[in-house]
Amino acid sequence: MLSFTNKSTNVDVDNALIAVSDNWRVSLQSDETADDSDKTFTVPASTEWQILWIWVELVTTVAAGDRQMVIQIQDTGADVIGEIRAGVVQAASLTRNYMFAPAVADLLGFRDTVFLMTPIPPTLILQAGDIVRVYDNAAIAAATDDMVVQMQIASRAV
Repeated sequence: MLSFTNKSTNVDVDNALIAVSDNWRVSLQSDETADDSDKTFTVPASTEWQILWIWVELVTTVAAGDRQMVIQIQDTGADVIGEIRAGVVQAASLTRNYMFAPAVADLLGFRDTVFLMTPIPPTLILQAGDIVRVYDNAAIAAATDDMVVQMQIASRAV
């Protein structure tokens, strides 16, 4: 695990000191559960996350219909506050890999027939209770398509 160490400090917010750590730790969040193309990750209490990249492997069943991969950001009240959509849909009976990361090309077609890159904001920092949802927004076969999600984050205690 990588760790970036600066100094810890207290921040004065309306005359209340709040401890803030500048110690960022890099880790991998993942969900490899089969038969599920709708995954959520919630930022733990007293923590901030910066999303570094998200890797998605989607294997679609024979159920007809085009799947649209979406990274959705929700606040602590589950209100949608941002979305990033892949530039291409995925049909039935296919395996595709998606890379959502800062500074990658916004591909409008699959490279080598299976790989698609989509950029995300470079400063995607989330607070405790925020939610990252990775899903097929068409919900063609949400309970039978297989999706693996690997999300590299930097986190710190606040």
